[in-house]
Amino acid sequence: MAKKRKAKASPTRGVSGHPARRALQLAARQPAPDRRSGLLESLLGTAGDQWWPESQNAIIERLADLPAHSPLRLENAVVDLVGEELWTRTQTETMGFHWDQYLAALADLVRDKIQIGARTGGQVDDLWQLLHGLAAMTPPSSGQMLRRDPDLAVREAIKDTTAALAKAGIAPEWPSDVLRAAPAGEPLLLADAYGSRYALLAPFTWGEQDPHWYCWDIDRCTGDRVVHAGVFASPQEALAEWRAAVGTHAAPAFAQPAPCDQAKARDLLDPLCRSDLVGALLFGGESRQLIAEHFRLRQRARALCESFTVAPEPRLQQDLNPIIDDFAAWLRDRDDRSPEREDVATLADSWSHLSGPGYYACSPHRIEHAVVLVADGYIEKYAEAVLDLLPQWVEWCIERTGLTGELAERSRRAAANNRWDGSDSMDLRRIE
Repeated sequence: MAKKRKAKASPTRGVSGHPARRALQLAARQPAPDRRSGLLESLLGTAGDQWWPESQNAIIERLADLPAHSPLRLENAVVDLVGEELWTRTQTETMGFHWDQYLAALADLVRDKIQIGARTGGQVDDLWQLLHGLAAMTPPSSGQMLRRDPDLAVREAIKDTTAALAKAGIAPEWPSDVLRAAPAGEPLLLADAYGSRYALLAPFTWGEQDPHWYCWDIDRCTGDRVVHAGVFASPQEALAEWRAAVGTHAAPAFAQPAPCDQAKARDLLDPLCRSDLVGALLFGGESRQLIAEHFRLRQRARALCESFTVAPEPRLQQDLNPIIDDFAAWLRDRDDRSPEREDVATLADSWSHLSGPGYYACSPHRIEHAVVLVADGYIEKYAEAVLDLLPQWVEWCIERTGLTGELAERSRRAAANNRWDGSDSMDLRRIE
């Protein structure tokens, strides 16, 4: 008999790695202001955006002495300025978090104020630099936007204001071209000892100006999720920050990054290069910096992937049947047990969406996430039958990944705690 899912899954912090279920969980967290506001309106950004004008004007009111001679310093200043406002709104608002549409509307407002200033003799330099800071951090067009594309909105705003300033005889210090950082070398990659957390680093520059490194902290325990990102002066600085966040037991200092081939980098960054419904929603637990980097982490990812010469490879869906059979045979040989195939199939499906060696990674974080998925998705008696297999499943994964010592013991302890109390960590970025 097929295992019964819950009639209604509760919106929890343990968000599914499967896109369809994840979208429903995330959408369930977006409260509607009235009965007429539906899921589609929330996803498209047509509901809950009443606070946008006040918020966007607050950004403009805080403009003061933006850097005028360094593209990176200007971009950093605008990322911080916009990010601080967005972070504040996530603490006070419940809807309207369609950031791409917010950014497009902000570009429109800045354009309008520059055009008014050009006609009336008002101050336009800071507004002009703000517009170019927005352009620097905005991802190139993906061609997949549901409504307005922020890249096109920013470019149109720059084109319109360039014409307005020229007509008024005003020549701002900043050039009228859209300046964005471009890749300046090959990326580097460092994985944690469990094989499910990655630091992907790449060098960028504006021509010969402002060289820097961008680092994405990618956690595959709960899907392809970027849990942190930022600009660093060197790979060493980026990796020191990443190791401290992951934990020295899982990311020791002696482990060094290696060149990352284009196929692997593209695979890790692929979710950042696409725009979809889920990308319009918040997971909950985003840090202040992650919200500030929301646009730039995608801009750098798109720029890096567009520089590659190797064509993207299609993602292969993992065939779970050999995995199910292998685990069942292992368990029979080890413990003389023959679990129900459907219990094993449920656990295998909830474990990971990855194919290849990464499927078997068994960090405590991935184990805890699997517990949440099963416990939150199935009626209790069916969930418990599946979760009773978890300690043996993790031992099987430990054998396949070669974990030893403290790392293996941490995983075993997590697997022994195979019941869910209804709570989950609010922090997206956590020690492994």
